[in-house]
This record gives sequence, structure tokens and C-alpha cells, in this order.
Amino acid sequence: MLIQQNQAIFPLCEVNTALTTSSELNSVNMKYYDHAAFVIQVASTLSWSVGASAVIFSIESGTSDSADSGDVTFHWSVNTASAATLSTVMTYSADATSSALTFSTVGDLAGHTIILQVDADELKTTSLGKVYDWLTVDFTNATVGTIDAFAILSKSRYSGADLPVAV
Repeated sequence: MLIQQNQAIFPLCEVNTALTTSSELNSVNMKYYDHAAFVIQVASTLSWSVGASAVIFSIESGTSDSADSGDVTFHWSVNTASAATLSTVMTYSADATSSALTFSTVGDLAGHTIILQVDADELKTTSLGKVYDWLTVDFTNATVGTIDAFAILSKSRYSGADLPVAV
């Protein structure tokens, strides 16, 4: 079976998207999947804007595209070498959780790959039990630099080779 028959893999932004202000990536719909992984590659040229606070990553959950009904606690890890070489590209920090992940210095983020992950059972729900299926990765605080970002939705809850729309 081909990978694209079991997982939805797609970009969350244009290649080399500029981060110049607080912004959001494209939203994904978890309705037919039990796991989402967001892979974000940050350019080594990243810098904080003058007077700006550190970058904060969060994952917002909502009932529709770009809706924000609450922040989700997510798992995260970052590769441990800036501008990773082939010998270190797969060396990641230990799994940790956060609902507002802060990187305090440029060196913590510039040139690194960050993986953010959410399981479906960690999604927010309404008081009546409706699941907020849509997820959006959010960046807070002004920065200067570029990123590439992809979503990988896996553990599908359907049968067949045709993937349901997830973006």
C-alpha cells in the first residue's frame, strides 16, 4: 500500500513563507484521522525583531477552518543541531508537552526542525461533547525569517484508498 493511501501529507504554507508578524498556518481537519504531526523547518536566518518577545507556538482547535475555540496541549520535539547536517538531522530532543511553546533565543529555533504532534483524543470539545476537529498552528510575536511547514495526518478512521479532504 502506498503512503498516500494511509496518510494525508500536505504543505501548510508556501515554500519559504516569511514570518514578519504573528500569523497562522493553514488549518487541517482531523475528522477522519487520529493523529496529526506538524513538521516545521525554520531558516537559519531567523532573527527576533527589535523589542519583540520570543516566538510562541500554539495549536488552536475549532469547529471550522481558522476557528480558535481553545488551545490544545501538544507534544513537541526539536532537532538538536542548528542547520542540521546528515549526522545530526534525526537527533531530536526528548518528547515534551506544551500548550504555548516558547523559544527564548534565536539559537533555539533558527535552522532547526520542530515537530508538533496531537492525538485526536487530545482535541478540545464543547460542553455538549462536540469535538473541535480543526487544528491551526499559530505563531505569536514578531520575527524575521522564513519557514516551510507540512502536516502529516495518520491513523485514518476510514477504509479505502481515497483520502477524504483534510485541508
